[in-house]
Amino acid sequence: MGLWNRPLLVSSHMAFLAKCIVMIWIVTKCRTEGSNAAAEQDLINDLLKGYNKDAHPIPEQNKSLYMVTFGLELVQLVNVDDKNQIITTNVWVRQKWRNLLLTWDPNKYGGIKRVRIDPSLLWIPDIVLYNSADSEFSGGLEKYKTRVIIDHDGTSAWYSPASFRSTCPIDVTYFPFDQQTCTMKFGSWTFEMVDLDIHADRSPLHSTQYVKSAEWDLLGASKKRNVQSYACCDYPFSDVTIEFVFKRKPLFYIFNLIVPCMIIVSMVLLGFFLPPESGERITLSITVLLAMAVFLQLGAENLPRNSESVPVMGIFYITVMIEVASSLIATCYILHIHHRNSGTAVVPVPRWVNVYILDKLGKFLGVKKPVTEDNYDLSAEVDFKRISLMKKDLDKRFGSTNNHVKTKLLHDTRSRTTTKSTLNSPEEFCMTSSTNSVTSTYPKMDTHQEKNHNNDGGCNSAKTAQGVMVLVDSLKHRRQIEKNQEEWRHLAMVLDRLFFWIFVVVILISTIVVLSRGA
Repeated sequence: MGLWNRPLLVSSHMAFLAKCIVMIWIVTKCRTEGSNAAAEQDLINDLLKGYNKDAHPIPEQNKSLYMVTFGLELVQLVNVDDKNQIITTNVWVRQKWRNLLLTWDPNKYGGIKRVRIDPSLLWIPDIVLYNSADSEFSGGLEKYKTRVIIDHDGTSAWYSPASFRSTCPIDVTYFPFDQQTCTMKFGSWTFEMVDLDIHADRSPLHSTQYVKSAEWDLLGASKKRNVQSYACCDYPFSDVTIEFVFKRKPLFYIFNLIVPCMIIVSMVLLGFFLPPESGERITLSITVLLAMAVFLQLGAENLPRNSESVPVMGIFYITVMIEVASSLIATCYILHIHHRNSGTAVVPVPRWVNVYILDKLGKFLGVKKPVTEDNYDLSAEVDFKRISLMKKDLDKRFGSTNNHVKTKLLHDTRSRTTTKSTLNSPEEFCMTSSTNSVTSTYPKMDTHQEKNHNNDGGCNSAKTAQGVMVLVDSLKHRRQIEKNQEEWRHLAMVLDRLFFWIFVVVILISTIVVLSRGA
């Protein structure tokens, strides 16, 4: 029995020893942590005992060697206020300096080499943003809320996120294709360079932590140390100036300001295709002009309010307004030409207009003369045969007693047929045939009636013939007026086509010039 129980006793002793070792380790660990906590507390108490946070951290004889390094990393461009010329940025600020009044020996405090202390208990450099647009103080405890990291050799590091509103001169000349350069100037407000010399650190100004803006692209960033004298002080001040270059993304403005404007302008060109007889050309032009005016009022809300320079978009809108107004003037002039002949008298078209505009320019622009119904081309020989037949009929009917009427009728008829060998219209042909038929019916009267009513019949026939010739004159005059109206309408068509191409060229050139200037 004893031999069987001996292994059990050995195993129980081993388990007991293991438990004792674990308990001893836990107790030792707790004592060490407690001693470290107590050591850190003692260290902070010793550091701040008798410490004055207003005292310069460098002794008087070493002040000339005192330096503060300043770094900044851009995290996000929050907003660019074109009207007030203010930009809002989220950044990470890094400041480092050495405080010789806060040093210790790590061996005396349990090997502690670094502590973190509330900045309100320590001396901190009063580095502020010179071109701040905030009503609050742009530095120090009012801006940075994190703790200061202090190493055993007195090196102090203050890392803090912050949001700044800084002034930036906005140049909107090339809006919405503009590129802006903004600076942020950091420096001490009370310490001259002999007491505090600020230098830029070597950390990057932006990294993968940067949040891209939906409206602006970050093209570049740089920093530079400057030394500048001011009228207030005997010694110069040093500062670190950080420069950012941003470029606006124009896609939003292209689709919301430029494309709708181009669609409205295309309505101007569409108006040149409407026939003047429709009576809607003036209405369309005025409607387009009013639509452009309303759109300009809506678009002005997105334009930067700046009186120092006129943006490209504003020039583009004014150009479009001038083009729309000019199209209205051109439309009025074309309608005036189209209705130049009111139908009461012939208004001759100037000869140079016929030669240079209707013939040469009309052919060049491809404007054809309107097709008329004047297809009756009768030769002069047929006209003279008709006159000779009319003369014979008049001789048989009137005899020698009415030679003066016959002579006048033949003279009028001959003057009408010999001046132009081609009849002007079907109406003239019909009226000429009617005259022949009237004169040819008189020989069919019997001789007795002709003798008895020679004087009365001759007088009535002469009146009838004169009435027919007056009607012919009236129809011919009417035909001349219609032909003159067709000439003026043809001129209106040529000018209409000419103004159309002029406006196409002007709109394209003005759009390309204005937008390429901005791009």
